[in-house]
Amino acid sequence: MSQNYRKERLDELLWQELNTIVMYEMDDPVLNEITISRVDVTRDLQVARVYVSPADEEIDQRLVLRHLDRAKGFLRSQIAARVQLRRVPELVFKMDVSLAYVERIDAILDQLSGSEESSTPPGGDAS
Repeated sequence: MSQNYRKERLDELLWQELNTIVMYEMDDPVLNEITISRVDVTRDLQVARVYVSPADEEIDQRLVLRHLDRAKGFLRSQIAARVQLRRVPELVFKMDVSLAYVERIDAILDQLSGSEESSTPPGGDAS
């Protein structure tokens, strides 16, 4: 129980720190267009998967991941300076596709509701 609680606390703490560093302390214009959506630390606390989502869909995702990989050492050193950890987890960056899925599902639902409205006779009930 305590290990799971510690992992969740570390997830949240790393998410907060990484968001602050990327948003306010990095001068990379590519990284100014992203948000850290979540952080998932492995059970052994050695690796942190950092999920990022671009603010604009037209941003090249590979370019974002390359810039984050280049900044990995800086980010880890900043975390080490701010957070008291025995060992700072290795950072692995991944694109968060959950937002894209949500938008796709919303678009499909909008299409379905639009087709239901168009198939309903005017002034009548569909049943």
